[in-house]
Amino acid sequence: MKSRCRAKRILFLMFIGLFALAAVNCGKEKPADKPLETGTAAKGDQGYTFKVAADKMQLQWSLAGETLTVKLKAPTSGWVGVGFNPTDSMKDANFVMGLVKEGKVTVSSQYGTAKNLHKNVTDLGGKSYVTNAAGKEENNETEISFSMPLKSGDSLDRPITANADTVVLLAYGPGDILAQQHVYRARLKINLSTGAYTLMASAKQ
Repeated sequence: MKSRCRAKRILFLMFIGLFALAAVNCGKEKPADKPLETGTAAKGDQGYTFKVAADKMQLQWSLAGETLTVKLKAPTSGWVGVGFNPTDSMKDANFVMGLVKEGKVTVSSQYGTAKNLHKNVTDLGGKSYVTNAAGKEENNETEISFSMPLKSGDSLDRPITANADTVVLLAYGPGDILAQQHVYRARLKINLSTGAYTLMASAKQ
């Protein structure tokens, strides 16, 4: 009888201990991804306020009122691209992708329709607000520049707040087809107004 009571007490204490442990674990928040790098962006080239490099890809930008001007550079003869403010991976991001083929610059405004998919905004009933597109390709390096509004008012363009953290996606691909999968991608958080940035992810295929 005493052995049975002792066994019941042990089981009860084990149950209480497990319940307490579960309660502690439930109260813990999932740790955030460890940043790869943090800092303040360097001074950009002429006409650009800031410059950030992720591996061998470069992002430069400047602000003028409600207009953001961007320059992308990457070691590829294919396409380069940037995305702003996704909600989940690529979903809901405003993408601008560009390439140079036979001296002709092509820039496309895209929208993240799913975690791993984006489409041209015009195919989704939207409008491209990208202006002043320019670029060049030489020595296996592509450079694209353009301007865009921080807040276009379009439902397919999530507004960008300059003096706050903006999630920025960078990528480039090997060919002259924008739908071709990237060979490099990066994810950053950037305050476009101050230049403070955090590199969260950087990966080659």
